[in-house]
Amino acid sequence: MKIKLEDIREKYVSLGIPEKNVEYALNAVKSGTKKDFIMKNLTSDIRKVDAATANSMLDEMFAANGGEFKYENRGGYLYSVFYLIAIAALGGVILFMNAENRSLQFKLSGALLVFIVLFFRTFIPTIRGRFRE
Repeated sequence: MKIKLEDIREKYVSLGIPEKNVEYALNAVKSGTKKDFIMKNLTSDIRKVDAATANSMLDEMFAANGGEFKYENRGGYLYSVFYLIAIAALGGVILFMNAENRSLQFKLSGALLVFIVLFFRTFIPTIRGRFRE
């Protein structure tokens, strides 16, 4: 049986944690904020949530939402698509360029090579799930 985030919210509100703190944690988990940052805010002097309770609450929320690093690879896919578009554009320009302009063609080939390297340095870790911004 899958636990829903609303059930977790109700559980911790019934345990005595103020609803605004639980709502903050719930919204932060949904938006993909890192656990350390949420913990620091929950256990601060303003919110005053017990560290053990906050840790267990966040563990349950992240488990119900799909994990702490659920949204981490979005940037990797975005950068990879950008590099792939740049590779296609530069490749097209080089392919249809006059043979007379060798120095410009050499410079654009160098830029193309740089974008190919950047593409593979971003795309491979993203596919493996290890891209971190």
